[in-house]
Amino acid sequence: MRKFSLIYWAYRNKITNKLWGVVHAPCRGKKRGSILISYLTGPFTLAPSEYFTDPHSSYWECSEIVHLFSKRGYNVDIINWNNKTFLPKKKYKLCLDIQNNLERLSKFLPKECVKIIHIVSANSKFQNNAERKRLNDLKNRRGVILKTQRTNTLSENTTYADFIEGFGNRTIHCSYKISNKPIFPIPISVVCKYDFPKNKNFKLARKNFLWFGGGGAILKGLDLVVEAFSRLPNLNLYIIGPAPFEKEFSKEYKKELNLPNIHHYPRPKISKNGSMTIEGQPFIKIMNRCVAIIYPSASEGTSGAVIQAMHAGIIPIITREAGLSKNSPSIIIENPSVESIISLAQKVSETNPATLYNTAHDSWKYVNQYHTKKKFSESYANFIDNIIKL
Repeated sequence: MRKFSLIYWAYRNKITNKLWGVVHAPCRGKKRGSILISYLTGPFTLAPSEYFTDPHSSYWECSEIVHLFSKRGYNVDIINWNNKTFLPKKKYKLCLDIQNNLERLSKFLPKECVKIIHIVSANSKFQNNAERKRLNDLKNRRGVILKTQRTNTLSENTTYADFIEGFGNRTIHCSYKISNKPIFPIPISVVCKYDFPKNKNFKLARKNFLWFGGGGAILKGLDLVVEAFSRLPNLNLYIIGPAPFEKEFSKEYKKELNLPNIHHYPRPKISKNGSMTIEGQPFIKIMNRCVAIIYPSASEGTSGAVIQAMHAGIIPIITREAGLSKNSPSIIIENPSVESIISLAQKVSETNPATLYNTAHDSWKYVNQYHTKKKFSESYANFIDNIIKL
């Protein structure tokens, strides 16, 4: 019976999503009202035999938020974050948005509707300024002008919110100070969990480093890391993600990307059984070659890629803008530059393997305690029950 219900709602949502850009998740138990979420519709159009190959954690997180409201008695309507045509016609008790639609939707919501912003990135103005600065730094270093890749539309969505919750650390949350509202922290989840690699050879691994992230090579510091490792021929760099394939970046860094110590791979994929692969080989295979991820990003919410790498036993070498808590066992890049990355990589490569093992284990323990699907669900349930108190 449950399987039939899942199939029914998946195919009904495929139709309503295509025709009107909205999907629906019914309440469980006694109905308490309806709510509207502006996030992702895709997770609610999947039949039981279908699955996402993209390893982004947002698909599960969005579906879990909906599930938590549904089991508390709320019918949930969901639209995509970039839907600019949907107009609310119901008396919604709550509206949740990821900083793209709340200002527009607020005009059509009941006065008593509770409005929430779910943070998945830094404030748009903060991120846009950060990318422009990084591009200007690149121009000063190499005399090249590249186009922006991660510019966000400026908005005042947060000023319309009654509550703000979501990812990030103090650095990221401070980017929202214009809202003048406290932010309830929610820990980002992870797609795949791994046992700690107890048999990993850290003597060999300390010569191998990782950059793993999404699009926006300059914003996320891939240029700095590639330039650093072009001057470190005795160390290897493994790049995972779409950034090295961006047209302008790949052209400018063609020479460096073809060096024998720099290797690059596309975005990982998730199989039907939930395992993560890169070009057909297990994700963990590349992780076990590397000692640390170097991720000098200038703007994130919390980097899901860094969290995923830590779950695989990788030491994080990151900027504060990567969004991890100050309590996380991380090596902080205080002033991201080619020279600072060279210095940190060399230092790690010369560190005693036993010390590296212990540091990696501390990182693994930390994310298993604070960044899992279970922790996300518990934190969000606490937010619903004790903060907004619907």
